[in-house]
Amino acid sequence: MGFRLKLREPLTGGLKRVFCEQIDSALHLCQHPAKQRGVTVHEVRKHLKKLRAAMRLAAGKVGKNCHTKEDRCVRKIGRMVSDLRDAQVRLQTFIQLREKAAKNSKKQLFPCTEELLLLERESFSAAFAGWQRQAIPQLERIKARLMDWPLDGLNWKQICNAVCKIYRRGQRALAKTIDDPDAENFHAWRKRVKDAWYQLRILHPLNRTVLEEMAHDAEILGELLGSEHDLDFLLARLEKERGDAAFADELGKLQKMIGKRCKRLRRDALELGRRFYAEPAKAFAKRISIFAGKRK
Repeated sequence: MGFRLKLREPLTGGLKRVFCEQIDSALHLCQHPAKQRGVTVHEVRKHLKKLRAAMRLAAGKVGKNCHTKEDRCVRKIGRMVSDLRDAQVRLQTFIQLREKAAKNSKKQLFPCTEELLLLERESFSAAFAGWQRQAIPQLERIKARLMDWPLDGLNWKQICNAVCKIYRRGQRALAKTIDDPDAENFHAWRKRVKDAWYQLRILHPLNRTVLEEMAHDAEILGELLGSEHDLDFLLARLEKERGDAAFADELGKLQKMIGKRCKRLRRDALELGRRFYAEPAKAFAKRISIFAGKRK
């Protein structure tokens, strides 16, 4: 079953089904970890983010306090392995960057940087060995509580209000990023874009043509912002080695490469972001409401 509501199921049951599917997928990964290093952590965190996006759709029904409490619990599980995930992202981003730079070179590039990032990843892998055993009971308890959420009477108006709220937050984050285009603001904007993408995927069956196109734009925008963040994240880590003479030459070259790439990604993200968030939030929510009304 895809990450979406079905048209012929009750809204309450459909949303709880989405909750269950994401938690069950995360549980399966914890119980049967992938052989490839880092895959389990990455995939579990993706399911948790999708779960949180789905939970936001019901926030107006269950109340702010209830939603915030459970959202915090889900986020806590993701943060259990954030250091390991961060180390994996830095290494993957570096490898991709090096591969592009090595197209016209036969020698191994940036060996000191690679050794640093590999050792760091190995260190965190050892430190967080067995994290799944801690995550499994927490996920099971969260699942039980979410199944008890009082969602009877949940209606499309409440869903549309939640979507409107997420879209408006994205608009505000975009405006803030335009006014002050620093790395922190781009990263905060990316979170809101991802929220919108996940929610559009959930609501996709309401109007497959329009919402699929919008979800696609949100996905591309999220990828642009994600690539920019990963590169900036890598650079911030490497700059901590600025005082080490062994890194001086490599750092200088990597700074130029990352700076050039980030500039292009930011430009493209802002261009697409202005188009994606051009519609007033209320008008955006109204369109969702109309799509929902036609399916009743």
